[in-house]
Amino acid sequence: MADRDEKNRAVSEARDFNPFRPEFLEHEYETYDRLREHLPIARSESMAGDMLGGRRGGWVLTRYADASEVLRNTADFSSQSGSYPVRPWIPQAVDPPIHTAYRRILNPWFTADAMAKLEPHLLSYAEELADRMLAKDAFDFVAEFADPFPTVIFCELAGFPAADHPRIMDWKNTIMHASDGHTRGRELARARATELRLELGDGAELPAATAFAVRARAAQEVYAYLGELLAERRTAPRDDLVSRLLAAKYEGERPLTQEELEDTLFLLFMAGLDTVASSFGLIVQGFARDDAKRREFVALIEDPARINPAIEELMRFHAFVLLPRRLTRELSFHGALLRAEDHVLVPTQAANRDGEDFPHPHQIDFARTPNRHLAFGLGPHRCLGIHLARRELRIGLQVFHRRLPDYRLDPDRRPVAFAGMKGLASLPLVKA
Repeated sequence: MADRDEKNRAVSEARDFNPFRPEFLEHEYETYDRLREHLPIARSESMAGDMLGGRRGGWVLTRYADASEVLRNTADFSSQSGSYPVRPWIPQAVDPPIHTAYRRILNPWFTADAMAKLEPHLLSYAEELADRMLAKDAFDFVAEFADPFPTVIFCELAGFPAADHPRIMDWKNTIMHASDGHTRGRELARARATELRLELGDGAELPAATAFAVRARAAQEVYAYLGELLAERRTAPRDDLVSRLLAAKYEGERPLTQEELEDTLFLLFMAGLDTVASSFGLIVQGFARDDAKRREFVALIEDPARINPAIEELMRFHAFVLLPRRLTRELSFHGALLRAEDHVLVPTQAANRDGEDFPHPHQIDFARTPNRHLAFGLGPHRCLGIHLARRELRIGLQVFHRRLPDYRLDPDRRPVAFAGMKGLASLPLVKA
């Protein structure tokens, strides 16, 4: 009887599945565990679509093996799966063999060796941020470290002027976080909706059509900004990604078109400004709630043989990326009939907690091996910035915990979480 009740509950959770609602975070892993046991390939008639496209039906995959199979199979499961406010992003939203040609241009700029050269600068900037933040007994880790550290580093790499960082962050928060519980994103989106005289709705979050229109307007402004940067670099090249893209050749034969340049830079813009910051916030919040695990981590941060596996485990445990795919043809997939144009969602946080592939999946094991987690995706679309992200996380967490090995959540201010590509908009901490 209990098993039947759990199966019925899984059916209900699949039907109403929407990981973009902040309240979903309250039962996230329980939901994924229940779906994995009873409905590992779950049909949802009300699944929220990608962050730009509102709601649609689709499939949710919670097993590691199924997720891995889908992410490797770009022929049947296309990455061009969402609604984009201007055009699909390059190379995320294109598939091989076209995707391969674009990645061939970008890959040399993000290799492990190329990112290793940044380590002195990463260390220096992390220490500068930590010095300012830890001059106080109480501070917001997200606002004062997790957000600025990867954002400023990426903007330097890309060639975005330092004076533009505030509006760059506002654009990012409007596009990424208009309706997922992010306080600044919600504030910016509502202000923009009011300015555009769009429907605000009755609740805290904007109606889907309004949120999409707000994101679209912000994205159009970003494209205009990127166009201006490209024009500047054509006349005055620098050592940055904008200038390198202008000098690049597609398949070694022709320069990239203006649209290709803008779409590639837009993807780098979106990917470079949010993901590492989310990882920082989730990891440090977890340590603030678990003194023993934090002390275990502090004890290993100076051991070169242990720190990198520890970072991998933290990324597995705190994965947050939702990977959408679209069916290119009708397909029987492990007993489920998937039809052409169906949408599939691969939550990496579900795959990374599959006990079949990760023993004791809800526990952090800093020595876990093997650890083939999907925090960075898998297959041809695996994260381009993986080597930069790993270094930023390692160096940032080392610097912070050297300076402050003991801390706790601020009893007077609550963390503010956002859903979807989840993370923290605010993480108030106090020195222990």
